[in-house]
Amino acid sequence: MIGANVSAFSIGKAVGRGGGGGVPAGQVEYTSFGTFSFVAPEGVTEVSAVVVGAGGAGIGYFGQAGAGGGLAYKNAIAVTAGNSYTVIVGRGGLGLAYGGIGTTAPGSIPSSNGVASLFTGDSITVKATGGQHGGGLSYTGSFANQNGGAPSGTYDGGGTGGICEGSYSSSIGAAPQTSSGGGGAGGYSGNGGKGAGSLTGHGTVVNALAGSGGAGGGGGARGVSTGSNSLGGSGGGGVGILGEGASGSAGLTNGVPSVTTQAPNTAGGLGSGGSNGNYSTVAQGGGSGGAFGGGGGSAHGAQGVSIGGSGAHGAVRIIWGVGRAYPSTNTGNV
Repeated sequence: MIGANVSAFSIGKAVGRGGGGGVPAGQVEYTSFGTFSFVAPEGVTEVSAVVVGAGGAGIGYFGQAGAGGGLAYKNAIAVTAGNSYTVIVGRGGLGLAYGGIGTTAPGSIPSSNGVASLFTGDSITVKATGGQHGGGLSYTGSFANQNGGAPSGTYDGGGTGGICEGSYSSSIGAAPQTSSGGGGAGGYSGNGGKGAGSLTGHGTVVNALAGSGGAGGGGGARGVSTGSNSLGGSGGGGVGILGEGASGSAGLTNGVPSVTTQAPNTAGGLGSGGSNGNYSTVAQGGGSGGAFGGGGGSAHGAQGVSIGGSGAHGAVRIIWGVGRAYPSTNTGNV
C-alpha cells in the first residue's frame, strides 16, 4: 500500500505484539515525497520502521555527481492505537546546471540536495538525511568534502549514502574526458558505494565502488563526446525497503569517447531489491539516481545548459506483528 495521507491497514495471520487480541501482522509504505499521517491500527502498540533519505543531484559541465541518501531503521517503536503519527518522505535533489568556475560548493543549493525522511512514534523519531548535490567544476579539488545522507535521530542500524569520488569529472589531459557517477544509497548494515570521479582537476578517474550491507552501488563515469552530443554519467543505485538483501554492484567507467557516439557505462547497482541507477539518455544531461535514495550523475555540455541528473526520492516503510524486525526478520510483505 502506498501512503497518501491515509491510515495504515493490516493483513496476514500473525498475532501483533502487545495487541492482546490476535492483531494481524501488517505493513504500510510511503514512496511519494511529502508529509503523511500514519494511524496506528487497533490493538497495535509497537511498530518497526525503515526510512531512506533522498539522493542529491549532479551538476553540469564537468561538475560533481550527487551523493546518495542515508538509511536508518528502528524496531520496537512505541505507538498508541488510533493515534496519528508523522511520516515525511524526502524529495530528491533537482538536477543542477553549472554556473561558473568554483562558485557552487556541494550542498549549497537547498533545492538540489536530497531531503531527509523520518517517522515519529510516541517518544522517538527515526530519521535518515539526504545526500548533498555535487559541486561545480573545481581544478584544485577544493570541493571534495561532499556529504552523503546518514542515519539520525533514534535508530538501531543503517548506513550512509555514497559520495561522488572527488570534485571534478575529467580524466588526464584534454581527452578522454568523463562525466561522474552518483553515489549509492545507504544500506541496512553498510554504506552506499562511491560514484566514479576524479580527485583533482585533470586527475585520473577513480572507478565506482560497490555498496555494502545491502546498500546501493556507485554509478560509473562515462566518456563524453563534443558539444551538445554528450551524455552524462550514471546515477547511483537505490536501496529497497523490504529488508536487507544483496548489496549493489559498482558501475563501470567507459573512458573512450567518440566525437559522435558514446559507449554506455554501467549505472550503479541496486541494493536490497531497490532500483538500479539510470543511464543518461538526454544530450547534456546526467542520469538520475535509482529508487530509493540514489544520487544523480553529472553532465557535460555547454555551461549553463548541461544539467546533472536528479537524485531519487526517499521512502518510509512501517511494519508490525510478532517476530518481525529489521533488518531482515520476516520483513517482507504479509
